[in-house]
Amino acid sequence: MTFRLFSALLIGLAVTGCAPRGDALAPVLTITEPRGGAVRAESDLRIVGYAMDDTGIESLRVDGTEILDAPGYGGERGKKLVNFGFRPKQVREGLWRSEIVVTDSSGGRTALTFPLTIDGTPPSVTLTGVEQLGGGLTRVSGVARDNNLVSEVITSGTEQSFSPAAQVAFTFETAAELRIIARDEAGNETVFTP
Repeated sequence: MTFRLFSALLIGLAVTGCAPRGDALAPVLTITEPRGGAVRAESDLRIVGYAMDDTGIESLRVDGTEILDAPGYGGERGKKLVNFGFRPKQVREGLWRSEIVVTDSSGGRTALTFPLTIDGTPPSVTLTGVEQLGGGLTRVSGVARDNNLVSEVITSGTEQSFSPAAQVAFTFETAAELRIIARDEAGNETVFTP
């Protein structure tokens, strides 16, 4: 008797483990480009990403406009992975936000507010000290500043290490031609050669 009860219980568990389950996961929404939070003001700016769900993507809206109804997305509705791209309506300098909403076949929904700083202003470079050390060696100090974040400073071919910041101080020694390149997070660049 106990063996039959145990067998029935085991079979019942196995069968319910195979039964289809409802959609328990919301769709995944990821932006892949641009990678940083800032870009230069360019006419060819595109926001690129993908939506993914185990039951299929039924709707992908950007600021209320259905992307899957646009030319080029005809066969995408219902797919489990949908790659997408769109151009923002605002491409002038400043903060731009877009509301992206994806809905799956089961009605699950994921919303993302995507902020992007459109930055057309390059960083500035100011030298604070130049000291001749002898033997053709020069020590140079300076500051790179940006209205957003300075992400890279290259001094006479050598990249300086730092965390991106609005203002970055640097000091280096060189025997080569003095050349300083400062880039901001959006990719704007200043080349300084005194």
